[in-house]
Amino acid sequence: MGQPPLRASDADREQVIALLRQASVDGRLTVEELADRAELAQDARTYDELRAIAADLLPGGRLPTAAAPLDAAALGTAVERHRAVLSSLDRRGRWVLAPRSRFGATLGSVSLDLRQAVMPGPEIEIELKAVLGSCELIVPDGTDVRVSGGNVLGSCELHLGAEAPPPGAPIVRVVVRGALGSVEVRSEGARLGDRFKQEVRKLADRLMVPPPPKRPRTPR
Repeated sequence: MGQPPLRASDADREQVIALLRQASVDGRLTVEELADRAELAQDARTYDELRAIAADLLPGGRLPTAAAPLDAAALGTAVERHRAVLSSLDRRGRWVLAPRSRFGATLGSVSLDLRQAVMPGPEIEIELKAVLGSCELIVPDGTDVRVSGGNVLGSCELHLGAEAPPPGAPIVRVVVRGALGSVEVRSEGARLGDRFKQEVRKLADRLMVPPPPKRPRTPR
């Protein structure tokens, strides 16, 4: 009889999550891939399952014997600034995020899609400032989103999944600023849920048949 699979410990799982974070810092994993693999690592029960999750990130597919240290200064001090004045700014696909970013929309619009973006570390900060404009941020399902700030005489909508992000999930800190504008932060799962509800409402409206008009009474 063969040897039974070696059970993974909490320390083993933390090692793999640390490796995934470092791979995201190096640009080898997108934010979405980091969130997906971190969830798999948290649920893994055997050493072989953990090794399969990180096999394409390690020489020879061997896990280290000690967890990689996390960089406490991952956010750094540099701030990358972007503005959309009477214009639109759109970022989607595979693009590289800065540790700290400022996006401003003045009489314009900003749309950011992080599902295929590359994070510079396990935690980033994004400021969304809308002045008579709009900002939209789409994050992968399972991302740990933390929102602060506010919009004066404007709106700030947060639409995320009902489930809590898994341990080791990437952290996106969103700082909301501005006035008379709108800011929306949502996950893909929430977008699909909203679209499904909209389609159900449209179908219900089409299926509703108005009652036949009443015939006027004829005098006897």
